[in-house]
Amino acid sequence: MSLPSLASQQGRIAIVSGGNVGLGYESVRQLAQAGAQVILACRDTNKGEQAKASILRQQPRADISVLALDLTRAESIERFSRRFASRFDHLDLLLNNAGVVNLPQLCRNECGHEMHMATNHLGHFALTGRLMPQLLAAPEARVVTVSSGGYKWGVIDFDDLNWHRRPYHRVKAYGDSKLANLLFMDELQRRFRQLGSPALSLAAHPGLSATERQQSIGIGGWLSRRLATPVTQGVRPQLLAATSADLSGGQFWGPRFGLWGPPRPIALTDEVLDPAIRSRLWTLSEQLTGVQYPTTAPTAA
Repeated sequence: MSLPSLASQQGRIAIVSGGNVGLGYESVRQLAQAGAQVILACRDTNKGEQAKASILRQQPRADISVLALDLTRAESIERFSRRFASRFDHLDLLLNNAGVVNLPQLCRNECGHEMHMATNHLGHFALTGRLMPQLLAAPEARVVTVSSGGYKWGVIDFDDLNWHRRPYHRVKAYGDSKLANLLFMDELQRRFRQLGSPALSLAAHPGLSATERQQSIGIGGWLSRRLATPVTQGVRPQLLAATSADLSGGQFWGPRFGLWGPPRPIALTDEVLDPAIRSRLWTLSEQLTGVQYPTTAPTAA
């Protein structure tokens, strides 16, 4: 999906987490080019403003705002959500893109949650929950959560979610969070249906893409440099999931050949999306974040 074929996003309001670099930056750039009003969310607003300026040099009419968002801090997520709600009454697209990858040392946030799970899953769980009123107010909202093929190495160990007993393994910790992303995506779609909402929840992964993160702390090294696709290609699955018409909720999009290739839907088995694990993780995520999702549809004003 090259830039000229991206469907018009005129009139849509979008949030891209981690929008200052890599796949997030390219998502912001292409969505803005297609006419969306984009909120670039990132921890360092100076870097966010630099990313915005870079896009504006290419696209002077792009409508981009930068808002601070640290997914590892509950107060930052709440502050971001309040600031968004003060400016907008609905949200058409939430692209849960930000993430950490294969951290070499075990790290936990201030609440004691392992950093992959804290950022990649719990942070986006809380963010999406805080923004549910605006998502439900949109005529056809869409939430796209960026996962990874690394979900295959993940397990949801409810007895040791924060790696107190298990010997830390950075690939497995990352895989845990990426599996959690898929379980979240699937359960969110189920809840949209229960609420009678037309909103869609989907997931995507880029394969092996030549982002700074992947080059340095992802697969890295010679393999990554030789085999990685350009970011403009790696971003295709998440942009397709975010913008293409006639998609179904609960789909997972990724490269056809695993690490590279044109986007295609990836089948997820009941073993991956175990309903019992999915439901238990959702309940635990609400407890850990303090964010409760609505169980009934909002009443019309």
